[in-house]
Amino acid sequence: MVDTLTSPRALAILYDLALAVGGEINLDPLLTRTLQRLMYHTGFPVGLALSHAPFHPVDGAVDVQLAVVIGDYRLLRRKGEHALVPACLVETAGLAELPEALSVLGTRRPHRFALRLPVEGFGSILLISPDAPPGSARLADLFSPIMSRLATAILLCRSHEHDVKQRLERAAHYDALTDLPNALLFADTVREAMIEANRVGLMLAVVSMDIDEFKALDARIGDSAGNRVIAEFGKRLEDHCHGGGLAARLAGDEFALLLANLRAWDEVQPQVAEILRAATAPMTVEGHEVHLSVSAGISVFPGDATDVDPLMRNARHAMYQAKEEARGTVHFFDAKQDRRARERQSAIKRVETALAASELRLFYQPQVDLVSGQVVGLEALLRWFDPERGIVLPGDFLPLIDGSELMIHIGNWAMREALAQAVEWRKDGFESRISVNIAGCHLQRADFVDQVAQALAAVPGAKPSDLEIEILESSAIDNFAHVRDVIEACRRMGVAFALDDFGAGYSSLGYLRQLPTATVKIDQVFVRNLFEEFEAPQIVQAIVQIAKIFKRRLIAEGVESFDHALLLICMGCDVSQGFGIARPLPAELVLPWVNAYPIPAEVRHWRDIEWDPAFYELFKEVHRHRRQWDRVFEALRAARRGDPASGFDPADGGCRLDDWVEANLGHRCNGDLHAAHDSFHELIGQVGKLIRQGRLDDAETVATRLDGAFVTVTRTIAESLKRSD
Repeated sequence: MVDTLTSPRALAILYDLALAVGGEINLDPLLTRTLQRLMYHTGFPVGLALSHAPFHPVDGAVDVQLAVVIGDYRLLRRKGEHALVPACLVETAGLAELPEALSVLGTRRPHRFALRLPVEGFGSILLISPDAPPGSARLADLFSPIMSRLATAILLCRSHEHDVKQRLERAAHYDALTDLPNALLFADTVREAMIEANRVGLMLAVVSMDIDEFKALDARIGDSAGNRVIAEFGKRLEDHCHGGGLAARLAGDEFALLLANLRAWDEVQPQVAEILRAATAPMTVEGHEVHLSVSAGISVFPGDATDVDPLMRNARHAMYQAKEEARGTVHFFDAKQDRRARERQSAIKRVETALAASELRLFYQPQVDLVSGQVVGLEALLRWFDPERGIVLPGDFLPLIDGSELMIHIGNWAMREALAQAVEWRKDGFESRISVNIAGCHLQRADFVDQVAQALAAVPGAKPSDLEIEILESSAIDNFAHVRDVIEACRRMGVAFALDDFGAGYSSLGYLRQLPTATVKIDQVFVRNLFEEFEAPQIVQAIVQIAKIFKRRLIAEGVESFDHALLLICMGCDVSQGFGIARPLPAELVLPWVNAYPIPAEVRHWRDIEWDPAFYELFKEVHRHRRQWDRVFEALRAARRGDPASGFDPADGGCRLDDWVEANLGHRCNGDLHAAHDSFHELIGQVGKLIRQGRLDDAETVATRLDGAFVTVTRTIAESLKRSD
């Protein structure tokens, strides 16, 4: 055996062991080979590699794992198992006679001597024998440097095996070419996403897609370029898949998307369209200009399936259907949703054609300051002149294309068109700001400010002050921080913003305070219902006060009659737009209308009257009287057509104007009001009588006197109110 630690034989043993320790990169072969060489050089018949945690014995015992066993068949069958062994077997280095402790191991033959060799960070090497081999007393000291090297080798092996395991796991779950999840990982992720969607009550969609005619493309440009096309397509899918989504490569040119956290069916197609638009944008690969077409199928959880396999199978089936019917399209698995999606695609294509063919036009609705008589702005409103259907209003086609890239193109076109029209009107001496409605999806684009700047640069002679951008209140709420930044940037350019439909959305006073919009537009629902809903005037009055507090320009839209305008003026809102002022006009009719528009004389009577809630009932009565006046002329027209006038009731359910005047004005009201009021009703009665007698020309002559009587009524009321102030 070994006589001295410095003998040539001892050095040879150390050299051999060093070669054994340094010759393996995996843990189990390293421990096995090291044990074999130790047993060979020492003569111990049994060797054990015991893995255990840092030395903390409990009740004199240590929990170890039998990592490697050599020389005892009974222990070999227990390899990998855990066992409790006496602490003395592993607590220190050196040779010891420990028959009772060794009996706990349960070896096939009894053993008395143990050579204990601790290995830092791993556990212990234990060599056991019935008898002590000659010269073994100092072996622990001899093998100490080898044990230190073994500890380092074990760390390296573990690191290598961890890296190998990670590489194997990645190879098992990720595609080597695109580095995207493969079919196995995609299915597992979809399964987990379905569990989460079911827990929170949301939806998810699986999109199966295939590059059309990829084999022909690959044959034309070569395998190397084909692989780069696949890799670039996969990267684009991953870059544009957001909000908990996942892109995967299933096989060849077949890919899949997971769209999570969906609240409605309608959210699916815009997301898919946006991702595919970005992924199929032209690319240059190895000198080849590549244009991709992709067919896709969509299956939605929980509507189409409640398990992973059928959900993915349904998406693939829908994708095959898309390929069969029209390559480059997207199909839903569900027939109803597929039909809706195809209708949307069809609508987008029709409107794209209309935009290219100049079938889209802007009409302009004046915004008038009724107190000053000035046209202070115009709102640009979209109209589609369809050769088959005639004029199509935006509500009949814009919802079908909302969220699509086409909405962006239309918004940019509308800004350029409005600016060009403002320049033309300026040449004719008419200066006015034009408001353009911008969709929420357009406003929230990262490059929106650049697009506004490009629109201004594209129109020679255009000024930033020519343009006002209208945004819906709800659009601002969706991405408040972005909207605020956009408004600030545009305001620095000189472009103003208006907050449209105020009061109908979900904004707070805090939002209004922080959004630097120059104008607030009262939602037309409240304006139109001023005389029908009790709450409407209260809401309008509150908005008027809010606009004053925040120093915002105020416009009331949806003014259906001049009575609405008078009530708004009295409330403090002087600027109005609506059918009661002017219908939307084609550009060529705007200047003639502006030059000819008369401000009714009634307006000046109602200026500077401080609002009182009691006035609301007065204006309701004034409005009812004007409606009586309108019905007189409706009855005349009906009679001239030969229609019966039985629907005309001169009394119209009684009059409460005198009651209001008596209750609120009393003696302050002069006799002119009562005389004019009585005259108004007498004239209506005369017209009704003449119509029943068939004397239509006389009836029309009498009816023309209603105008003067009505104006006198409203004028004297206003004068009385001013005197009462």
